[in-house]
Amino acid sequence: MAVKVLTSLAVRSHSLEWAVLHKVGEKNSSSPSRSVELDLGEKQKDLITALQTDRDRLIDEIRTKCGRVPAPVSIGIPASWVLLRIAELPSGSPEEIKSMAELQIDKFSPFPIEESAISHEILSEQDGRCRLLLSAIRTDTINLLAGALRAAGIEPKWVDINLLGWWKLIQDAGKVQQTGLQVSIILEDSSCDIIIASAGIPIAMRSLSGMDEIPAAEADEEIARETALTLSSLDLNHDGVHPVSFSVWHRGESPTGLIKVFADQFQITAHPEALDALPSLAEGLLRRTETRTSGRMDLAPIAWLQTETALRTKRRVIIISIVAASLWLTGMLALFGSIQFQKSSIDSLTRELTELKGPAEKVKAVRERTQGLTKYMDRSFSGLECLREISDRLPQGITLKSFNYHKNKNLEMSGEAEEYAQIADFKKDLERSKLFIASELSRTRRTKDGKEEFKIVCTLPGGEQP
Repeated sequence: MAVKVLTSLAVRSHSLEWAVLHKVGEKNSSSPSRSVELDLGEKQKDLITALQTDRDRLIDEIRTKCGRVPAPVSIGIPASWVLLRIAELPSGSPEEIKSMAELQIDKFSPFPIEESAISHEILSEQDGRCRLLLSAIRTDTINLLAGALRAAGIEPKWVDINLLGWWKLIQDAGKVQQTGLQVSIILEDSSCDIIIASAGIPIAMRSLSGMDEIPAAEADEEIARETALTLSSLDLNHDGVHPVSFSVWHRGESPTGLIKVFADQFQITAHPEALDALPSLAEGLLRRTETRTSGRMDLAPIAWLQTETALRTKRRVIIISIVAASLWLTGMLALFGSIQFQKSSIDSLTRELTELKGPAEKVKAVRERTQGLTKYMDRSFSGLECLREISDRLPQGITLKSFNYHKNKNLEMSGEAEEYAQIADFKKDLERSKLFIASELSRTRRTKDGKEEFKIVCTLPGGEQP
């Protein structure tokens, strides 16, 4: 039974984390996630900037620390690298939705569309409207990361966003409310991701980076202020809901400073939630990869798909060529074998014929002598018998002048008759004889004394007819 392998790789600013799923028929088996810390150097704040200055060393480090990572791989990138926007558009076919999404992205993205990797994900769809998460990132950023991973032996196929991996884990943990407004703040990897959901469906997503580069108090103020600004930018009255739940997902100790800022400045009660209580981020990305559909986020550049299609076509052509060559070779071997077998059979038969030829010639000679002896001993067609037969059938008025007997061949006789009719009757009578197989009146002529002269040839059994 075929084994299907899927791998997710979460890329953080200073680390990589991956998980592998093995699917055998209807059964799934996932390996525990693994993670490695990367040494980016003192002056580099994240992996992308480090790759721009120290690519070869980082490739060697990734190859050494990660080892073999099974393909295909879905990589998750920080949301802070990506432009995110949630839009509500009319429903339509997948092609129509994709076209509308590209137009919306072109409006808010500062990057030229030809230099961008863009994608969208359908968050909800009802009443002829669909809510989309739109995203864009510079193609050279994705290619820089993917090129380094490929050089290290890791083959990325899809590009997801870490923020969506965390949202999947929060959903699966039953921490998403299906009514009212819910704000989820995720503090992890020197960044802050903000998800605002209405009735369980995200209506706003954004990411703040560089939170570890400023004092903790200032970072708390920044997060609280940006959250409030995001809330105020939403048409909450139109949605008919108001904030009812605030959750701050964190690692380690509870973020009491941030919770206090929310309480003091915005009269909001924020509840701490431990990220360590959830599965790994790589597991969340892997769950999304396992259920991937055409409407899922994928920031892989179009060139990747074109390259993969070209490689798949090349592999298919190579396989077809190998199969065709194998069939041709098999046919030629079969033909050569058949020819060799026939040649061997002919040689064998020729040798057998040569061996039998001598005895056969001897048998033939004996048979011919036997047949000759039999003919000479057989008196049924002897000259006397032929003469007797002729004498018995010779009519009145015909006189024989000569009688020449050729044993086992024929006899020739000539004579005279008063009239031609007598000769004709004599010939017909000879044809009824069982002693001769044929008779021929070869010639007749009238003599000076008025008689008909004739010659008749009678064929004996075994002789050739004239």
